Amino acid sequence: MNIYAKVVVHFAALLALTLADCASANTLSIDYFTIATNDPDVNHLGGGTVNNEVQNVLGPHGLPILNTPAFGCASNCFSLTPFPSDVTAGGEITWWSPALNSHVNHTGSATVTLPFDVSSNFFPPNGTGASDANGFQAAILSGTLTVPSTEVVSFSIGADDSAFAYLDGQVVCDLGGVHPVSAGSCITPFNIGAGNHEIKVFFADLNAVQSGLTFNVTTEGVSTNPVPEPRLVAILGAGLLVGVLWVRRKVHRHPDGIH
Repeated sequence: MNIYAKVVVHFAALLALTLADCASANTLSIDYFTIATNDPDVNHLGGGTVNNEVQNVLGPHGLPILNTPAFGCASNCFSLTPFPSDVTAGGEITWWSPALNSHVNHTGSATVTLPFDVSSNFFPPNGTGASDANGFQAAILSGTLTVPSTEVVSFSIGADDSAFAYLDGQVVCDLGGVHPVSAGSCITPFNIGAGNHEIKVFFADLNAVQSGLTFNVTTEGVSTNPVPEPRLVAILGAGLLVGVLWVRRKVHRHPDGIH
């Protein structure tokens, strides 16, 4: 193996080991958002716990779609009024999108361990605040379920207020409405095939007083891994380039090779 190949193999191994370390079992990425106190949906939505607020699939922007007749629902439609008004023309709920909702700000990212359990005082900024006086907490948990072989998997979710979980873009937990911390409705345990499966959990606190989110995945042999940090991949890639350039310089100075 020539010296260039050795350097590439070395840095590729380093990249794989570093990513494996960062994407340890039972962890997910979390993106934090703050919904402004003057958002039209805050302290305005109808109270109650429902299991049909969102449709079965995510919308084109990767956001939950409101499950009402206006957006194509024909049966078992969400009916808790008043409906959310922070929606796109296609019905996607925008509590997690600064690009689509001027009352929403992205405030940070981190890695969290499952089970995720912040059942109270989940306030801005980034779940560290003491109240919702300066905004309302929203968040997206995301990552990959790595399944070595077919397994039975189940999900559990609870929130004050709304929380929706999706597996490969299909809803598996639907906890809508405005309410105290309550358990959500999740699809009963089912078989999940071998491979990598995308998971996303959307949470939003929409009413004053309290805020909380709990979420877990229960199975055997399945690991949950966060989305790789883009900056880390870029840094290691730059390291690989520097290593190759350094070898090129050495070989140029010593045509017979490095000794």
